[in-house]
Amino acid sequence: MSGIEAVVILLSWAGIAALVVWVSRRKARKAREAQDSYGELRTFAEGRGWGYEEVVERVAGGGRWWHRTNGVQGNNVVSGTHRGFGFQAYEVHQNHNDMDDTVKTVSVHSSWCLELGVDTPDVRVHRDGLLDTLEHGRAMKTGIPQLDKDFHIVARDEERARAVLLGGLAEFLMTDRRAPELQLHLSGGRLFAWRERTALSAENLVDPLDYLVDAAGVMGIRTPGRPTQVP
Repeated sequence: MSGIEAVVILLSWAGIAALVVWVSRRKARKAREAQDSYGELRTFAEGRGWGYEEVVERVAGGGRWWHRTNGVQGNNVVSGTHRGFGFQAYEVHQNHNDMDDTVKTVSVHSSWCLELGVDTPDVRVHRDGLLDTLEHGRAMKTGIPQLDKDFHIVARDEERARAVLLGGLAEFLMTDRRAPELQLHLSGGRLFAWRERTALSAENLVDPLDYLVDAAGVMGIRTPGRPTQVP
């Protein structure tokens, strides 16, 4: 082996070692940042009289890819009452492995669940996308061109779903600034919103709750315990 080859090998190994150190430090930094963020989330929640738990084995499932699940594990779960409604906000951690299972990554999604206290039809409102039919099933037609163009709406009972939409929810979806990013799932007396690849934080906790309460309001649901009839 020539001296030049030896130097090249040493430089290669030095580069690999430097990369390993950089990756390790980056992971450690991200872990510290996550812990700091969740510490802020806990402080924020408890400051408003809400509860915080690092892990809840089964929370009400609702959302883009976990909506068919009766219960999922929730992480960094905040629960309490907001504007008269009971709620849970939590993360769902989705594990990914590469082809040979040597690299594992985790995607973090956030979900907000509002307890309506009334019987509701099952309606899922997604933003319109190229793969929606394959992923979510055939969309119902509401007869409102803009709504049918901008959203992919799936319902088990289309007659009941249409009554809810025409009763005020359709107008809300087409005009509210939050509708494009916060998709809705109405099911089992609960109303869900979610954001994909977004961690729960003190900064993003409350606005989706306000969105859900406002959506409940346009459906005629004010606060649990008061006489309310959803179509």
